Amino acid sequence: MNIRPASPADREAILALVPRLAECGTPAGREQRQVVAVDLQTIAAAIDDASPESAMLAAEEDGVVVGFVHARTVTDYYTQSPIGHVSDLVVAPEAEGKGVGEALVQAAQAWARCRGYRMMQLYVLPGNAGARRLYERMGYRAEWFKYVKPLG
Repeated sequence: MNIRPASPADREAILALVPRLAECGTPAGREQRQVVAVDLQTIAAAIDDASPESAMLAAEEDGVVVGFVHARTVTDYYTQSPIGHVSDLVVAPEAEGKGVGEALVQAAQAWARCRGYRMMQLYVLPGNAGARRLYERMGYRAEWFKYVKPLG
């Protein structure tokens, strides 16, 4: 497996994986169709308009993209310092359980370290037990629980 910066040639393969982001559910009060549409738009923009403030990395096995991670710079609320943020992480079904997700997160962490960031954060849906196990095994810990209430 090779982890490398994604290129415009990877656009189709990466976008084909995006709907997996909503397979484990969606944030409360959000429709799956809406979530997938926004994810497709955001990730396409990250591929098309590369920025030094973000990284789109692809996992490739035998010339086939089997996962990607989109990391970006955000500002930590308490320190007001830039930190890394894993915006999206997706592994193809056929590559699950082979260490692809962990390798992608490690690559995103390396990107953040190279930028001098002292922290990496990410969000995960409460029902995504597999992702939560991976992140906890890698040393991530819950910092907040986000609550929302529609006001209709």
